[in-house]
Amino acid sequence: MIEGADVEPIYEGSNGRYYTAWQVDHRLDTGEWRPCLHDLETGRRLVEADGDLVMLVARTVSDCPGWVRIRLDQAGPRVVDARRTVP
Repeated sequence: MIEGADVEPIYEGSNGRYYTAWQVDHRLDTGEWRPCLHDLETGRRLVEADGDLVMLVARTVSDCPGWVRIRLDQAGPRVVDARRTVP
């Protein structure tokens, strides 16, 4: 499942996608997403992404579906959907 370092938590989005903490922070830092709420006790976050609200729930790697893969590239760790094939 994981290629590289410890990347928990993984965030499950209400949009059906998964994100590493690095991806979430990067999108917030660059303004791609706008923060709305962040519950420090539960780790839940509500963000605005492209005009839609997305709820992010912190999960452990073991809670993620089997198709979730974590890849490390030069920018940082990211979630890859192993069900998708490259054309």
